[in-house]
Formats: sequence, C-alpha cells, structure tokens
Amino acid sequence: MAEAPVPGATRWREIIALIAAGIAAAIQLGKVAPSLLAIGESFGIGLEGAAGLISVFSLMAAVGGLMAGLLAARTGARRSLLVGLWTLGGAGLAAAAAPSVAVLYAVRLLEGAAFLAVVISAPTLINRRAAPADRGLAMSAWGVFMPAGVALGVLGAPLVEAQGWRIAWAVAALIPFGAAVLVGALMPRWAAPPVPASSGLPGQVAKLWRARSPFLVAGCFSCYAVLYFGLAGFLPARLVQGFGLSLSSAGLAGAAAAIANIAGNLTAAVLIRLGWHPAAMLGWAGAAMTILTAAALALPVSPTLSIAAALLASALGGLIPASLFALAPRAVPEPALVGPGLGLLVQFNNVGQVLGPIAIAAAAGRSWSLTAIPLLLVGAALLAMAPRLRRIDQ
Repeated sequence: MAEAPVPGATRWREIIALIAAGIAAAIQLGKVAPSLLAIGESFGIGLEGAAGLISVFSLMAAVGGLMAGLLAARTGARRSLLVGLWTLGGAGLAAAAAPSVAVLYAVRLLEGAAFLAVVISAPTLINRRAAPADRGLAMSAWGVFMPAGVALGVLGAPLVEAQGWRIAWAVAALIPFGAAVLVGALMPRWAAPPVPASSGLPGQVAKLWRARSPFLVAGCFSCYAVLYFGLAGFLPARLVQGFGLSLSSAGLAGAAAAIANIAGNLTAAVLIRLGWHPAAMLGWAGAAMTILTAAALALPVSPTLSIAAALLASALGGLIPASLFALAPRAVPEPALVGPGLGLLVQFNNVGQVLGPIAIAAAAGRSWSLTAIPLLLVGAALLAMAPRLRRIDQ
C-alpha cells in the first residue's frame, strides 16, 4: 500500500503542534455539550433544537470531506491547516455573539468547514513528518485530538454555569488562534509541499473506490462517531435530566469520559508500536463500546453506574479511532491519495456526527431507554465491517 515521503527523522515537535491544532479544533465541537440546555432555553428551541448544533457543525465535512482532501493535497496541507485555524477562531467569536438561532446555525456551518480543513490537513502533515518506524505511532497518537478537545470543551461547563454560554464560547474561540501561531512558527513553509497525483480528481476518486479498503475504514469510523458522540454529546444531558445532577457535575463526568478515551487512544498507539495489527482491536473494542454506551444512556440505573459504564465505554472505544487512523494511510493505493483518503474518513466520520445526534435526540425526546436502538444498530454495522480490514498490510 501507499508509503508517504520519508523524512530523515521524525519531527516530534511539529507533530505535537499538529495534534494541538486538532485539539483546538475539536474544542469547538466539545463546547456544545455543556451548553445544550442553556442554548435551548436561551433561544426557546429545546434540547432537540440545540442538539442540531452538534450535527450542523459536521454537515460541511459530511458533504465535502473527500473533495476537501483532494483539494488540500493539491494546494498544500500546511496552507490549508493555517487557513482553517484562523477561520475557526473568527467563526467561533461570531458564534458567541450570534443574535439569533438562524445566525448561530449559519456560523456553525462556517466553523464546520474550517474544522474540516484542520482535521484533514493535520494528519496528512503528521504522516509526512514521521519516519516510517514512527508513522503508526504518530498517526495513532493523532487520534487523541478528538477526545482531548471534547474533554476541554466539556470542562467549560462551570464557566457556562457561572458566566453563560456566550462567554464560554468566546474563550474557546481564542484557542485556534494560538494553535495557528504555534504551527506557523514550528513548521517551515517547505516542510510539506503538495504530492503530485498520477491522475485528475475523478481518477483519484475512482482509485479510492477500486481499492475498497479506504471506504471500509471510513465506514467503521462513521459507526464509531455515532457511538462516541452519542456518549460525549448526551451524557451531561442524561445525567441532568435523568438523575438530577448539577450541570457542573455532569460536565465533569463528560470530561472524565473524554479523558478515558484519550487513554484508550494512547494504549492503542503503544500496542500498534509493539506489533498488533490495528484491525485486531476493532472487533472486541467495538462490541464493548456499543454495549456499554447503550447501558450508560438507556438503562434506568444509578448515576454512579451510568458514569462507570460511560468511562469504560469511552476507554475501550478509544482503541478504535487510533486503529483506524493508523490504517487509513496504508489503505490507499498511492502516496498522493493519503490526504484524500483521510478526507474520506473525515467525511464518513461526520456523517455519523450529523445523523447520530439527530437520531439519539429524537429517541431521548420520547424516552432515554429508546436511545439503545440507534446505538446497537451502528454497533452491529461496525462489527460486520471490522474483520475485512485485517487484509490491509502492516
């Protein structure tokens, strides 16, 4: 399968800065969970209307992830990353000041487009700036960007409670600016020039389709996204509405679950470095995450048991994105398709982010116990696809 351009040595400082950029972007997604109830009350749209802010953020990537990956490969990943970070910060400030729900949704679309540029460009650069021996570890480590960003976003719950969601969102919007400065300072302009493709855009799409494996990797990520964002997006609301916890306490529980996911990502990175095939972890981790996530959101148990199930689901689930990010560059047929392949993965991931919260919110609006239905269905789909990824070369 594809091999990326080989640097003389792994540029760990640059890779850490790129992971930080991903975390800065993911905060803009995580900031919504502790604000759902406040935004719903502020604009009179309720939990279901506010939950759409999770989905609309992902809409641009769900529609255009593959095309964005193709364009980023041609224009240069570094430039695409920096434009995305600066745009993300500006759009975040505009969202914090939105005078109406229509404006808020429109600005979230812009945030989603900027987020897309970041999360396609950053792993493309990581893949290029890591030496072959470190590439699996570096790509697996990239997987921490989402749970880390979500955890930091959810930790804004006390600020939401004390100062309101607008102040919390304004603070979150400043972080991408800092990440842009850091990446710009550490990564030289010549570090990652565009990789020439052997065919035009239609030909590249056709090659990805014929390879099949990139679509299987992306499909697994879509299922994971429904499970993860069902847990991360709705655990605070479940604990507040179902068990009467305070928003701050529920936010801390959500942040703890995201941190547990980081531990799973890092564990997967170590196991892959020790020689485990990434696909070997997908089956049992997917089954465990599905059952435990459904239990955390759907079962009428105590808050302690719900939180415990959420923590374990998130920790074991953390093995999944790290494995898929390690597989994605190896699943494409040529180096020029690494960026588009990652774009496809991001696109399918965001399809899950768009549809998952809508389905879960609709179920929760009737009864929290019904949230088990969409979660178990996507878990079954993940388990059906995972075994076919074992054929991807190590």
